[in-house]
Amino acid sequence: MSTSQRFIYAAGLVVLGILGAATITASAAEPVISSRTITVSSPSPSISCRPYGYSFDTLATFTAEFHLIQSFEGTTLVKEINHIDTTGTLYRSDDLSKTIPYGANLTRTFDSAANTITITGLFRYSHPDGSGMVALDAGRTFVVPPTVVSDTGPTMVEWQMAVCAALATQ
Repeated sequence: MSTSQRFIYAAGLVVLGILGAATITASAAEPVISSRTITVSSPSPSISCRPYGYSFDTLATFTAEFHLIQSFEGTTLVKEINHIDTTGTLYRSDDLSKTIPYGANLTRTFDSAANTITITGLFRYSHPDGSGMVALDAGRTFVVPPTVVSDTGPTMVEWQMAVCAALATQ
């Protein structure tokens, strides 16, 4: 095959690729996008510090904002992307004057065909501005429900232990 024939063949593949992509895009359903906010303003049960040797538990107040993008093929959910931003306060259950700010800023992606969940971003943190950081769980967590397959950041237990220890010393 000559150079000019290869060029024409490659150009043809590019055109087919573009037309094919346009056809696929045109036939795909538009994603369903929604937002909601949940606020819990009265301290409610959260983390138990008893497994870590403390005599108290934690209570939490928070606001969580969810931005959900769902993709469907017909009526079947194919993918769900949920951007979650949470800010709140953790309290010692036995002394509400002892607190730690906490939150999350993450993306949770559910792939229904593979039945997997991938969480990226700041899954848990204890000081939003980074000052005096008590604990942080950032990175990527991959789950095949209900099993955590991999977690590149500290685990939830490590975060809970650090929060409980910090509340114990206040």
